[in-house]
Amino acid sequence: MENADEEDDLKLVKASAGLLADLEDELPKSLWKGSTQARPRQAHTKVRRRELDRVVNLIEPFQGEPQLLDAKLKTFLPPIVDAYLDTTGRKAKDVSEHIDIEAAICRLLYTFCKVRGHKVVVGFLNNEPRHLEPVLEAIEATLIGVPEQPTSWQVPYVLLLWLSHLLLTPFDLDSISTAKGPLDSDGEVIPQLPPLASRVLGVGLFYLSAPTKAQDAAANLLVRLCIRPDVLRLRLANRLVEQQLPKLQNAADNSNMYEALGSLRLVTGIAAASELASLVPSIYQTCAKIFDDPNASLLSSNAVAKKMVIKLFRNVSILSMRSAASGGPLASFLQTTGVLEDVIDYLLRSLAEKDTPVRYAAAKAISLIVLELDIEMGHEVIQAVLDSFKEDMPRSTSIVDFSTADPLRWHGLTLALGHSLFKRSASPEQLPDIFDALISALQFQQRTATGTLLGTNVRDAANFGIWSLARRYTTAELLRVQVQRLHKSNQVGTDTSIIQLMATQLVLSACLDPAGNIRRGSSAALQELVGRHPDQVSHGISLVQTVDYQAVSLRRRAMKDVAYGAARLHSIYADALVDALFHWRGLWSADVASRQSAALALPLLCHAGQSLAQLLQKTFSCILMCDSREVENLHGYALAAADLIDAFSADFEARDVSASFKPLDKLKVTLHEFSSRLLRSELPSAIARFATAVWKRVYHSLSNDRESAQVYLVHMVELEDITERLLWRHEPWILEQIPELVRILLHTKRLAEEPLRCIGAQMLCKQVAVEGAKSTKHGIGRAIALGTLATLYNEAGLTGDKAEAAVKTLCDLMSVTNIDWRVTAASALAIVIKSIKDTETADPAIIELICTALRQGLNDYTIDEGGDVGSLVRLQCIACFQGLSHHGTGLTPAFRISGRPLKHEIARLSLEKLDRVRLQAALCQDGLQALKIADVASVSSLQYFRAALRDIILPETLESGDGRDDALARQEALIKGCISCAGVAAESLLQFSRQVLAELLLGASMESLQQFMTAFTGILSQQVSDLANTHPTLELLAFLLDMQIPQRLSDSVFKWRTLLSVVQKSHHKSNDIPKILAAVHVYMGLTDVAAIRVETLKKLVSMLKTNPYPRVRAAVAEALLVVSEDEGLKGQDWARPPAQLRDVTEGLYEKLVALSER
Repeated sequence: MENADEEDDLKLVKASAGLLADLEDELPKSLWKGSTQARPRQAHTKVRRRELDRVVNLIEPFQGEPQLLDAKLKTFLPPIVDAYLDTTGRKAKDVSEHIDIEAAICRLLYTFCKVRGHKVVVGFLNNEPRHLEPVLEAIEATLIGVPEQPTSWQVPYVLLLWLSHLLLTPFDLDSISTAKGPLDSDGEVIPQLPPLASRVLGVGLFYLSAPTKAQDAAANLLVRLCIRPDVLRLRLANRLVEQQLPKLQNAADNSNMYEALGSLRLVTGIAAASELASLVPSIYQTCAKIFDDPNASLLSSNAVAKKMVIKLFRNVSILSMRSAASGGPLASFLQTTGVLEDVIDYLLRSLAEKDTPVRYAAAKAISLIVLELDIEMGHEVIQAVLDSFKEDMPRSTSIVDFSTADPLRWHGLTLALGHSLFKRSASPEQLPDIFDALISALQFQQRTATGTLLGTNVRDAANFGIWSLARRYTTAELLRVQVQRLHKSNQVGTDTSIIQLMATQLVLSACLDPAGNIRRGSSAALQELVGRHPDQVSHGISLVQTVDYQAVSLRRRAMKDVAYGAARLHSIYADALVDALFHWRGLWSADVASRQSAALALPLLCHAGQSLAQLLQKTFSCILMCDSREVENLHGYALAAADLIDAFSADFEARDVSASFKPLDKLKVTLHEFSSRLLRSELPSAIARFATAVWKRVYHSLSNDRESAQVYLVHMVELEDITERLLWRHEPWILEQIPELVRILLHTKRLAEEPLRCIGAQMLCKQVAVEGAKSTKHGIGRAIALGTLATLYNEAGLTGDKAEAAVKTLCDLMSVTNIDWRVTAASALAIVIKSIKDTETADPAIIELICTALRQGLNDYTIDEGGDVGSLVRLQCIACFQGLSHHGTGLTPAFRISGRPLKHEIARLSLEKLDRVRLQAALCQDGLQALKIADVASVSSLQYFRAALRDIILPETLESGDGRDDALARQEALIKGCISCAGVAAESLLQFSRQVLAELLLGASMESLQQFMTAFTGILSQQVSDLANTHPTLELLAFLLDMQIPQRLSDSVFKWRTLLSVVQKSHHKSNDIPKILAAVHVYMGLTDVAAIRVETLKKLVSMLKTNPYPRVRAAVAEALLVVSEDEGLKGQDWARPPAQLRDVTEGLYEKLVALSER
């Protein structure tokens, strides 16, 4: 199946305009009150949670493509900041279901930070110095928050970022007057610290140990404070480093990991500041000692800490080199210690770390350090990276083998190479090794013992490296690289130009790679390569237009359409694509859908100029050389062979037919291996397709020249063996292939005048009857075969004893216990129906059998632990009905008479409460086609029920005859369907169906209403023994009585006593409490009818006296109270046993009758 996530970013691009417009509309409404001339614009003090969630949900989809927000950030962010400043100092009303404006704004700003990055968002924050103290006070307020109203962690994070931004104010902090804060650190760190700086220091130190992103913002705030000129001279950074380094050294003894991480964040930020270079040696030496041993402390094994220390080591190295170049304070530190060598060694080792962020950080750090090194030393570092590639994957053959490679290390190395190339740090002399490494990385794929595929991130990094290489190096530099210097496994075809070779490799990756982001990345790299190096790639412009970024997003489209388009441009691409399709990116793919796409791509490449004979020979050779345990590979090869033969059947020559028997025999052997892996695979289905394709050509040869084709018949036993084994299976993908397989086997056997054996009517009927009676699914394929061959046993069509026996056997399956066999029987009957062309080719008696079986299936309501499993049979029978009906012309000729009752069953099912059944049945009805039914929503609307129920009321003028009988049968079916959806169903179905039914009955004449109620009573009478349908019927009747619709017939000749009798029988001796309660509801309505009021009251009083269920007695008492308004029924505990209520119920009937006669 195509990965649905592969086009998410494309969908986002298309939807972005609408999302941005909605965001622009919703954001002001959620934060600002409406303004008038008399009242200026003012921000809310509270925000509705629902509105805030809606705005956040509009922002978050842009995480995949954050640049789409850039054009609108100047529209979105300033009003948010203004809303916060507008509400500063204003108290909010305590409305618990709403969110405080501060928390709402901080959540919005945090969401923008998460999507677009905090550095971009901070630039939109107001940096006027007058806001410094209000923001600081807001942060301090979060420190002393009320426990019952905890502050959201986004609030301190955003406010700390804002305060850090405000510290850029050019005025000295001691020039700003301020009060003492709740966490004033004055005197604890530096006595001379300005009061405002002391308050900032206090909140920064407090949040430095926070377990949230506020820790990161606090560290940035403290570094920003330390490097301010007015604070720098007070040596605050020195004091902080003296405080934090011991905490790092003692991290092993500290159970609070977040405190140690906070200290590391702070010293990392301090080490990056050139103004604080004097503190670098002590920071580096402490951290190097901690992280030199990975087991020394909790920090050295923590991924976040390792990422930060890599950043610290990078900054230390770069600062030291720059300081040494300018004669700064770190020159002696660099010369007297091995800091540079140690850092580079640590970074190279970190490229193989298990945590992806650590590898990213190490790769980026290496590229930045190499940029600062002198040319010779920088090249040595790059060479160390290249040598690591060779060490990790020794190449002794011409075939690339990544089985022993470390995918994590390859990812880190490829990233480091990509970042270095992007900064043009590598020497042109190193390009041959670089090309070798990048091309290998572009093909990296490793499969674990559990089947998991590794290497996607490696190939992604390779795309980045190739893109950087094409962008940063000139055409002349690239062309100096000789293709012959590359490893043989990285050479494609006869390319002599390294640029052409790279383009071909990118085409392969863009068309065939399993991952969508890799295909798109290769497409982007190809575009860069062709654009930066014109006239170097064959058909470069056309190639870029074909292998488009959007076109390769779906793998099926990329493997077929895009690959075909590229192959047509030049044989270089066609040859390379054919070779690649026979490997892991094609026929060896891990998923079935990709192998199918690869197989379908091969015939297209034949159309693009490839030789059919060579492709077939290559496919057959691969099958013969492939190990029988490599099920996925064999499946791909078998699919490819079948698709090639099917696509070019006219060009499939006699020698190709002869050559195909050996691989077919090899595949047949795998069917004898009953390993669980084989049983779960789709290989048997592919073998069936392959065999069918080959024997179609054999049959064609026998038809044209029987003598010369007689030699093929010796292989008939192989086809029969394959067929026999597949008929025993039950997997859906195998059942799909059985019809074609048995059809060609039958035709070939008849032409060769051989006995039918396993596909003979008598044998199949016997086996199906025996297997169908069992609880297993084995042998289901035989039922499909029987349905396929039923119309072929007799050349005249569906006539004769064999056809009748086949159809009868299938019809008998509709009564078996196993639900899978019943579904299969309906599927087989669908094949039979599809084969019947007209009345002359079908026996009416057989047609009657089919229609009877379909009616049985359309009424299958089997329920087990899996739920309504009978719906599977009903759905399949609906599909059968679709095969025997044509929209606009009615039933096919063969079914025009016997199939008429099926139309009424479909009308009933078009009103069923189960959505999927109702939808499929509605699609079969000609009268509903004007509604343009497409989904469940379209069959759950008021408009739909008006169209579906329009025939439920019969006109008064309907004359007797076939027309009246048909109308009555349709009405009965519609009433039964209405009972399903308007009796007990989902609330929306109940509302719409009951509304339409009430409208129709209220508008009906007395004669039509009486006829409807008579039909309804008859249906209820039929359902007395049906426990499942009686309850919804009573519920619908209760609704109609509540609407006072049947009561219109009070003075008519309608048989009310018959209705009352049927209702009584419906719950006689029943333990179904909901059904009894529905009957009580009905009785309450029937008391409105004078003709049966006394009998109804008598029944209710009897239930009150004798019913064993307290809930029922309570409902009866409530009904009697509503009917009689007898106050004596109030205040009684009807949950007591009936014996204890005797004094209350004694004489109640006579009393109620007397009250009703007043």
